[in-house]
Amino acid sequence: MKYLPLFATVLLLTGCAKSTDKKAELAVQDFLRNRVSTARNYAPGKFRLQPYTRRDSLLYLAQMARINGLPAPPAPTPTDTARIGILVYHDYRDQTPDGILIRDSGEYVVRPNGEVRLLIAESVRKRRLAQ
Repeated sequence: MKYLPLFATVLLLTGCAKSTDKKAELAVQDFLRNRVSTARNYAPGKFRLQPYTRRDSLLYLAQMARINGLPAPPAPTPTDTARIGILVYHDYRDQTPDGILIRDSGEYVVRPNGEVRLLIAESVRKRRLAQ
């Protein structure tokens, strides 16, 4: 019985901690609020998250190099499976000061330190690679 308050405190503290996925969603929301026309007009939509590995990063860089006519980075190896972040697909609404409603989406990588990087959307990359 004397450990009940300690147990309750530990349970409360662990229950209040945000998950990594939730932190990634919040980081993307903050990133977008600083870049949309007016922060109060930003309305988050759906999020889809998946692990982002060094291999994913090298493949992305290779596609971007090919699109821009630059030398390709080193090819990924089988050992490049270390998770380096979370890939976040996010759609949202924004409204301009003129009242125009904008629906948009983006692909972002959230690093473990909370840094957010905007990626060129896969659909755009594929279209540019086909040209």
